[in-house]
Amino acid sequence: MKPKGNGLVELAGEKTVERGFFCMKLVSFLNEEAEMGTEKYAQLWRQRFDEAKGGQCAYSEKCPIYAKTIKKRGHQLNLFQ
Repeated sequence: MKPKGNGLVELAGEKTVERGFFCMKLVSFLNEEAEMGTEKYAQLWRQRFDEAKGGQCAYSEKCPIYAKTIKKRGHQLNLFQ
């Protein structure tokens, strides 16, 4: 049996699946919160995308995509479990 990585260490020859995440609505909300190109914007970008990937989007209260998902599924899916 081949050893499996734990996500912290990459093992040679191990197949990994990279999953990207991007949301244009999140970007539009970021643009309202901070000026693009500033250090604050860069920090918010990392923070807000990490939160959204974890299923805790800071803009969920005003996001029409989130509202549509809740209406359809009853809950927001967690993208990276």
